[in-house]
Amino acid sequence: LIAGLLGQEYCNPSYCGTRINVGCNPPPLIGGPLCASLNGTVIELNTTIQALIVSEHNRLRNQLAIGNLTGFASAQRMPTLVWDDTLAAQAGHNARSCDFAHDVCRNTAKYAYAGQNLALESFYGMSKTNDTLVRDMVASWWSEYQDATQALVDKYPRGYTGPAIGHFTQMVSDRTSTIGCAMQYWIQDEIWNTYYLVCDYGLTNIGDRAVYKKGPTAFRCVTGTNREFPGLCSTSESVPPLPNTS
Repeated sequence: LIAGLLGQEYCNPSYCGTRINVGCNPPPLIGGPLCASLNGTVIELNTTIQALIVSEHNRLRNQLAIGNLTGFASAQRMPTLVWDDTLAAQAGHNARSCDFAHDVCRNTAKYAYAGQNLALESFYGMSKTNDTLVRDMVASWWSEYQDATQALVDKYPRGYTGPAIGHFTQMVSDRTSTIGCAMQYWIQDEIWNTYYLVCDYGLTNIGDRAVYKKGPTAFRCVTGTNREFPGLCSTSESVPPLPNTS
């Protein structure tokens, strides 16, 4: 009943305007029609995997924030990411489609500009742990830094058509402090073990705005820094999920 009520809530146009919210009449918990034809199943992301996703993001965000990522300046107020169950639920609505594609809108009452990263990994004749899959997928997003530049993150380009950088920039948004993910499994073409990871974030990439504000590491953190990741603000830092003003 609660899921049904939420599904109706997300049909409210106040969240997405004329676009369809992924949470409006989402696929059932057993998966959408395409999942049924592919024997799709939900991969439960237990608290251990959730913690791994969060820590991998924070480890990499910290690398940039302290100025240790070649080609990029340090960050003056990079928040620590924490898990958000609402974002995870919205990610699940996408994942259960078994369709490797961004949904057009995933906004919620709290997140008016929610962002999203997707990853798909297929293989046969072998198996991989969820731990390995998550590490591989997050690393693939991060690797896009090689095609990004400081100029691109200082002002995220509108209508960008160059090599993919959006997964990386999503990972280092300093207006994002929350993440929630979901994973789906299915068998493609009868042999391919296929894993689909969807991660939703508190804020998406915003054109003509800074992805993060460069400056002395953690200089503008109001609540101090994270003991484990000293380049990041503490988990008490309150960062509204709204775009940078410039």
